[in-house]
Amino acid sequence: MTSNGWPLAAWGGWFALIGAMLLAYGLAAWRGRWAWWRVAVFIAGCLFTLVSAWGLHNPLASMTSYTIALMSMGQIVSPLLLVGIPPAVRARWHAAPHAAWSVWLLNAWVAGAVFVIVTLGVNLPGVFNTALANALFSGPIGLLLLISGLMFWAQVLAGSTSLTQRWIAGLYGWLGSLPMMIIAAVWVWSAQVLYTPYLDVLCLWNLSPLDDQHYAGLVMFAAGLPLQLRAAWLLIMPADTAPAATRP
Repeated sequence: MTSNGWPLAAWGGWFALIGAMLLAYGLAAWRGRWAWWRVAVFIAGCLFTLVSAWGLHNPLASMTSYTIALMSMGQIVSPLLLVGIPPAVRARWHAAPHAAWSVWLLNAWVAGAVFVIVTLGVNLPGVFNTALANALFSGPIGLLLLISGLMFWAQVLAGSTSLTQRWIAGLYGWLGSLPMMIIAAVWVWSAQVLYTPYLDVLCLWNLSPLDDQHYAGLVMFAAGLPLQLRAAWLLIMPADTAPAATRP
């Protein structure tokens, strides 16, 4: 694996992962006769995963495109994959035989801590610069964001959440989105390039490295909006009265 791309074996791993997910999901959806729109949402999540992986394979091309890929993994793919599974099915994750892993992965405190640490950690100059210097690291970082996003989004969606009150889940989601907003603000308002590998790089669309960083900050702002909107919905709107099959 080089600094400007992934070998065929790495792409084979991504396609194998998506293939396994689709196979397992297809069998469960067929047996459970899940709604067609949930199937479409899950497939969209799988497609976004591959598109995001393409954005990760050459992180030095543009900070904006790299940020789009990273944020898509955590804030677009994660909710799509979860919403593709009915709440009643997600609720069963808390019981045996799933309790062995759900007691940790679906624990609100663990999910919140992992989400915040990963969000802040991957944007530290030491970690970010390492991923830029060698594309070997960009794939695992994307997977970390995907896993942490799945854990966190599970806490603000019906069925999978371990939070018993809507307002608590809403506050939880809003507080969890703050690190992204803070990082985005720093990127947008910074007067200097924060990540040294971009200093001598001609970015896509002929942007200067500083302009590219500013646009990357705007991308992060936009990517955080779905989580903030979901949090606001939980805080403001009354409890869902719709049938469980139609809830997200």
